[in-house]
Amino acid sequence: MRIGGVVAEYNPFHNGHAYQLMELRRAGATHIAVVMSGNFVQRGEPALLDKWTRAEAALLCGADLILELPLPYGAATAERFAFGAVSLLEGLGCVDLLGFGCESGDLPVLQRAARAVEDPEVYEAVRERMAGGISFAAAREEAVRERWGEAGDALRRPNDILAVEYLRQLGRLGSPIRPVAVARKGAGHDGGIGEDGFASASFLRARWEDGLEAVLPYLPQQVHGVYKQARAEGRVLDRERWQWMELSGLRALSIEAFAQGPDLSEGLENRLYAASRQAGNLSEFYSLCKAKRYSHARMRRLALAAFLGVEGDLCRLPPPYLRVLGFNGRGREILAKAAKTARLPISHSLARLEQLGDAAARFAALEAKAGDQYALGLQSPRPCGWEYTHKPVILTKAKD
Repeated sequence: MRIGGVVAEYNPFHNGHAYQLMELRRAGATHIAVVMSGNFVQRGEPALLDKWTRAEAALLCGADLILELPLPYGAATAERFAFGAVSLLEGLGCVDLLGFGCESGDLPVLQRAARAVEDPEVYEAVRERMAGGISFAAAREEAVRERWGEAGDALRRPNDILAVEYLRQLGRLGSPIRPVAVARKGAGHDGGIGEDGFASASFLRARWEDGLEAVLPYLPQQVHGVYKQARAEGRVLDRERWQWMELSGLRALSIEAFAQGPDLSEGLENRLYAASRQAGNLSEFYSLCKAKRYSHARMRRLALAAFLGVEGDLCRLPPPYLRVLGFNGRGREILAKAAKTARLPISHSLARLEQLGDAAARFAALEAKAGDQYALGLQSPRPCGWEYTHKPVILTKAKD
C-alpha cells in the first residue's frame, strides 16, 4: 500500500480534479486520502454544494478517503490553509505522497521559492515594502524576486502559491511525505474553458446558475447523477439568501466581536464594522472595505470569520482530530492502517470528537454552529443539528 494525499475543495469536482488524482496514481499511489474543505472555502465564501455531496463526488472519481479540513483553516490564508491540511495528512501517520496541482508543474522552482520565503532577509524586505502601502502578496513576490531571482515567479499564481505553502509546511513539520507537483491542464484558476473539456471551478460555479446542463460537459460522467440529485433536493447554496444572511449577521456585531477574528491588523475591525453599518448588500460591503493593500479575498475571509464567530487563535492551533466525511473500500484500508499509525484521534462523529478535550470541543462547536448557518443558506434549508446527525458517505466499491 502506498498512500497519496491531496488537499482540495472540489467546489465543484471537475475534470481537472479527476486528472490530478489519476496523475497521483501514476506517481505510485495505490490509495488516495483527500483533506477537503468543509462547507466554507478559502475564498471566504460558502461552498456551492454541501461537504457530503462533494465528498461523494470525489469518492466516485478516484479518491478513497475524505477527511474534513476544519473551518479555521479552510477559510483562512494560504499559509493557514496549508498548515491545517498538511498537519492532518501528517497526523494520519501513513501518507507517502502529497500531490498538488499548480500552474508551473516545476517542483525544483517551487521548492526554491519555499526556501526563499523562509529567508529572514526576505521577511524584513516584505515588512519594509508593506510599510510603503503595498499588499503582502505583492511585497513578498518583489522581495523574493530581488533576492532569489526566478523563485519569485512561483508567488504570482494562486495554485503555485498554495504549492509553496504545502512545501513550507512539510519542511516545518520535518515530514517524510514526498511532494508530487501536477501541472494544471486547461483553464487557469479563475479562468474560463480550457482545452480538452477542462474548465476552472470559478467558471463552473458561475455557469451553474444557467442550469446543470451548462456544466455537465466539464464534469466526470460519474458525478452527473450526484449533482442532479443534489440540485433536485435543494442541497445547493442559495447565493442571494446567503448574502442577506451574512450581511444581517455582520450588522448585529460589535467592533469587539469583529476584533476577535483571525489575522486582523491596523484597526481593520473598525473598517469592517463601519462598512457593515452602511452597506445595503454584501457586494457594497466589500467595496466599502476595499483598500489598495487589502485583497478582496482577505476582506471576504475576515467578514466570514466574523459572521461565523471564528476566533483568531484557532487557526494557529494544530488540528485536534481527524474527521471522516466518507470512504470506499480502499479508504477503509487506509483507516485500518491509520488505526496503528495515526497521531490524532479519528472519527466521523462530531459529537464523539467534541469530547476529546478543550481544543477539540472548540473546533467541533464552531463546526456545528457554522454548519447550521450553511444549512439555512441552502435552496432547501436543513434544520439545526445537521452536523451531528449526518452520516459519512460510504461507498462499497472503489473506482478502479
